[in-house]
Amino acid sequence: MAAPVGRVGLHLQLQGGAAVRGAPTKLEIRADVEPGWHINAHQPTETFLIPTELRLAAPPGVAVAPPTYPRPERRAFAFAGGKELLVYEGGVGMATALSVPADFTSSTVRIIATLRYQACNDVTCLPPATANAELVVPVTATAEAARPVPVVEARPEAQAGGGGVDVGAWIGEHGLGVTLLLVALLGLGLNLTPCVYPLISVTVAYFGVQGRQRHTPVALLAATYVLGIIVSFATLGVAAALSGGLFGEALQKPPVLVLIAAVLVMLALSSFGLYQLQPPAWALRYVSGAVQGVFGSFFMGLTMGVVAAPCVGPVVIGLLLFVGTQQSGVLGLELFCALGLGMGLPYLGLAMAAGSIKALPRSGEWLVWVERVFGVLLLAMAAYFTAPLMPPAASRLVLPGLAAAGGLYLGFVDRSGAGMRYFPAFKRLAGLAALLLAAWTVMPRQAESAIAWQPFDVASLDAARRDGRPVVVDFVADWCLPCREMDETTFVHADVRQQAERFAMFKADITHDSENSSALVERYQVRGVPTLILFDGAGTEVKRLVGFVGGRELAAAMRDVR
Repeated sequence: MAAPVGRVGLHLQLQGGAAVRGAPTKLEIRADVEPGWHINAHQPTETFLIPTELRLAAPPGVAVAPPTYPRPERRAFAFAGGKELLVYEGGVGMATALSVPADFTSSTVRIIATLRYQACNDVTCLPPATANAELVVPVTATAEAARPVPVVEARPEAQAGGGGVDVGAWIGEHGLGVTLLLVALLGLGLNLTPCVYPLISVTVAYFGVQGRQRHTPVALLAATYVLGIIVSFATLGVAAALSGGLFGEALQKPPVLVLIAAVLVMLALSSFGLYQLQPPAWALRYVSGAVQGVFGSFFMGLTMGVVAAPCVGPVVIGLLLFVGTQQSGVLGLELFCALGLGMGLPYLGLAMAAGSIKALPRSGEWLVWVERVFGVLLLAMAAYFTAPLMPPAASRLVLPGLAAAGGLYLGFVDRSGAGMRYFPAFKRLAGLAALLLAAWTVMPRQAESAIAWQPFDVASLDAARRDGRPVVVDFVADWCLPCREMDETTFVHADVRQQAERFAMFKADITHDSENSSALVERYQVRGVPTLILFDGAGTEVKRLVGFVGGRELAAAMRDVR
């Protein structure tokens, strides 16, 4: 296959300018991506995309730690059908540590770096390529002997028209509001856990007593209580975001992912009743009247997370991990404020009706079922953290499998609430919804195309020319996301299918660098995929379309070919 045009430059820099015997030395690697292009993240959104991978080679005896990769950007491209992709753009900073043994005899160390990547722009993707760089540095006996060299940290280039942190990039256009609403609903659901639900009536009754004794509006007491919850959660969120580098680096290590998953599984088992976590007795006594007035309500809200930690802790930990990987203080503030507001909303409404608090449903078997639901969610979180360690086929099926198993268990196996009048029917509906969600998730997207594609070779083109039939040749690859999107959109367009009836339609697969694919790429000068070449009935190329092409544009081009 013809060598692709390089879109990435690679540069190495060793901290201090020299390697130190008997001590690790930081090595920084910077990949400069050409403007207008991007490369896939180290762990791309889709398994068929080519990941960006850095390989380092050093002399025998010199150890090189696995490289750490930066947090990717989330971008939506026209060819991806609105789906967000994890990509690197601009300057991409990576780092590792070089360890030279104390008895290393050579006076220099030669480091060779190879970066494998796939470059794409807004419409097309180039074949996978590599960028190479090497660095020869002196070896010193002590750290003091190394000449200090300022290290410039590589950061992604700023996007045009923007400034500061692009908080909304990770969720895409119009995604933040929906996410905050979902997090608030999650906080609302935390009130149905066994650690929190029994406290609602006690807390709201306390508001009523305080309001009568101190002549303070009950609504004000409830509002300051909710404000305390929000402040405590928001502080956690901002702290996690500001220390996000630690989270991001830790989550690069498989043992950390396994440890997180193990903790989540242990917490899930407690939700399934294997062992029980309950708020301590002193906490119940504390919230029943140990503090007074508006300040007391605010302080109670601040400490609510401690009292309810056995049940809300797993959810908060999962959200903390997510916010930490995003490294955005604003995002952490917004998400945890939404979580705290959702958790505190019932108190605002119920405080206004403190006299009718007895109307609340009593704790019972329905609450046990809700706890089981949180157990299933915790198992899903554990699967999410371990998915990068699984084979691609397994990682795609583990979450749908958990949804199906959870639906069967929660809806049809678990006996909680069997004696209640309407609750069993509700459970079955919830279980059925989970089963349908699992089936929909694993169901492949069907592209009902009437086009009869044939594999392409030069003989096929000659045969079509003898028949006087025009030809479309579509150069594609498995790692080409625009190609897949065109299969599901462009080639199912009614006008394209109609025009295709008079064409010989061929696909040239250049996924693998074989002798045949290289010959086709070189013969037809294909420099990126997707590339569509339209030949008339005489076998002459009359039109070439490079990159993602919509159905209307392709149909118009085909109409002009005779």
